[in-house]
Amino acid sequence: MDLAFIASILTKGMWSAILVLIVAAVAERVSPRMAGIFSGLPLSALIIYFFVGLEMGVEFAVASVPHGIAAFAATLAYVLTYYVASQRLKKFSAIGSTLLGVVVFFAVAFPIAAIPFTLPSATVMTVCVLTFMVWLFRRITFVTVDKPVRYTLRLLLARGGIAATLIVIMITTAETLPPKWTGILAGFPTTLIPTFLILHLTYGPEQTHAMMRSFPIGMGSILLFILSVTVTFPQWGVYGGTAVSLAVSLAYISGVVLLSLVGTSKSR
Repeated sequence: MDLAFIASILTKGMWSAILVLIVAAVAERVSPRMAGIFSGLPLSALIIYFFVGLEMGVEFAVASVPHGIAAFAATLAYVLTYYVASQRLKKFSAIGSTLLGVVVFFAVAFPIAAIPFTLPSATVMTVCVLTFMVWLFRRITFVTVDKPVRYTLRLLLARGGIAATLIVIMITTAETLPPKWTGILAGFPTTLIPTFLILHLTYGPEQTHAMMRSFPIGMGSILLFILSVTVTFPQWGVYGGTAVSLAVSLAYISGVVLLSLVGTSKSR
């Protein structure tokens, strides 16, 4: 097997595992609200667009952007399905909610892939769905983790392994499909799935729901990252474009976190 291919797989897997572990740690040690905001960072999108741009070319990456934006309607469908299912399932709630969420993601994603989206039409649709989700989740209570689990090497490896496996499968698949499906798979909840499972299996559904409440707001960061790819990649290439797009995304998240902290301090 090609050493470069092995190195690429290992890099993707390690990066994904680290990101999921960080978001889960924020939920456990800081608050699910902050974890929801930070999960809106372009974790999967950054990895997918960087490696697809590097291996398939800038034009291929840019061509996938409209469907990459539209795909987040399917991501939000996954989140909503998980929320509803985890309230109703009494046995195997975490696994059942995840499987149902994935089924709904692809049920929404397939029609999206068939629609010839432009950048404006994809953006308008996704922003409308995003706004609806913010309104729908507004009454979810922010529940904190009272007694976080003690981290062990075995626990960290188990958590990171799930995330690494998912992202490697998604990126490898994205590189074999047409550009629109690369965009669709960029919206696949590769970091949300292991993070929701970690919180749900360890503490119960309430902490997962608390994280969901702030996720739609944080997701504006992903949208800005992908939108900016259409400008930054042709202008500065994959490396420079990724850095600039990430800076735009981080600026948004910083603003959201600041407003959240101000709002929290005023409510006390």
